[in-house]
Amino acid sequence: MVPIWMLHTPALSILPGLYATVSGIDLATIGLILVFSRVLDGVTDPIIGFFSDRTATAIGRRKPWMIAGGLLCIIGVWFWFRPGADTGGLYFLLASVVVYIGWTMVEVPHAAWLSELTVDYDERSHLSGFRTAAIYLGYLLFWSGPFLPIFATTEITPDVTAAMSYLVIALIILAVAAAVLKVPAGTVSARPQASVTAALSTLAGNKPLRFYALIMLSSWLASGMVAGLYFFYISNYLTIPDKFGHIGLAVAAMGFLSASFWGWAGARFDTHRVLSFCNLCIVLTLVAMALIQPGPGAFPALLAVFSISALFTTGTTVAYYAMMADIVDYDTLKTGANNAGNYYALVTLLQKIGLGAGAGAALLLVSLFGFDANGSNEGWALAGFFIAFLGLPILLNLLATVLALYFPINRRRHNIIRKRLRTRASHALAMPDG
Repeated sequence: MVPIWMLHTPALSILPGLYATVSGIDLATIGLILVFSRVLDGVTDPIIGFFSDRTATAIGRRKPWMIAGGLLCIIGVWFWFRPGADTGGLYFLLASVVVYIGWTMVEVPHAAWLSELTVDYDERSHLSGFRTAAIYLGYLLFWSGPFLPIFATTEITPDVTAAMSYLVIALIILAVAAAVLKVPAGTVSARPQASVTAALSTLAGNKPLRFYALIMLSSWLASGMVAGLYFFYISNYLTIPDKFGHIGLAVAAMGFLSASFWGWAGARFDTHRVLSFCNLCIVLTLVAMALIQPGPGAFPALLAVFSISALFTTGTTVAYYAMMADIVDYDTLKTGANNAGNYYALVTLLQKIGLGAGAGAALLLVSLFGFDANGSNEGWALAGFFIAFLGLPILLNLLATVLALYFPINRRRHNIIRKRLRTRASHALAMPDG
């Protein structure tokens, strides 16, 4: 869903910075708002996943949720993308909550849909690649905003985000309509489990899922910390605020163009090994970012490093969605039930908790070190900034790199899982009624 990812683009890297500098909200308050919104996600994501699995309508079980979520996103983005001098912490909180609930109502069913459109290991890798390409197309569209001729500079300002809200709203209407009218509902291989308790017990007892959760949470916490301080890294440290759009476009273009390659790589090699390799390369780009010196000369170096980082971040995104589809198959084999909505709710929950909690923690940490969002920083303030912006993310990505190597479902094991599921299905068809 391209427009949903146009919301993701500024959610952590731009809007918190704008609300801090334009609305005057202190960094600690913004950090707490981001953490609270993720706590709320911890409640709404599994609820939506649970009921999405159990929805029965003429248009399928995923589409009604996407319609309702799209409407909420339209309402929320109108306010969220308009920070101003009179929009305080409560305004930012309420607008964020509306957007995140709508976002979840679209994202969880949409992600769960992947496991129902195909059961093939390679096809899922390719579908995940196409899905990731849509993510980066959303990024590309958002970052095109500052270059519109109606703006005097290429800086990201409230005028830019307000203008982009019109495009986001129009694309939400078009994308949801296309999904509802043109995409098949998919095939459900088994019924979901009947109770919340049984579904939660299944999640807790799934060993591949526990591995996956640790890998994803480590990686997304790191990404959240980087994203939460990205605005201040560009504006306050490197002093090139007019280059946000240039860097954003390059990152989005790299992600969009490389998504199909990573879909191919996931189909050719074990997906978890692709994930481990990509996380290691991201660590190297974070180290490179620490070496870039402030000033006008920082732009070409940052452009190169961020483009390389985008290449490998795209690989991790493709891998995560393909691996979750395999985990759903494993669960179906073990339980005889299909809980795809619950599992993909966990994907979006881990992603949003990681990004939100990472960004919130980073903002809280730099505020403790005395970092000033509207002034100059040196000494402990600057040291604390780089600990939160690069030091901790490097350690978290190294942890994800190692854990990914030990993920228990590889291509061979997934083929065994699919063979047993086919055998079970054929036996069920052969059994006489009554």
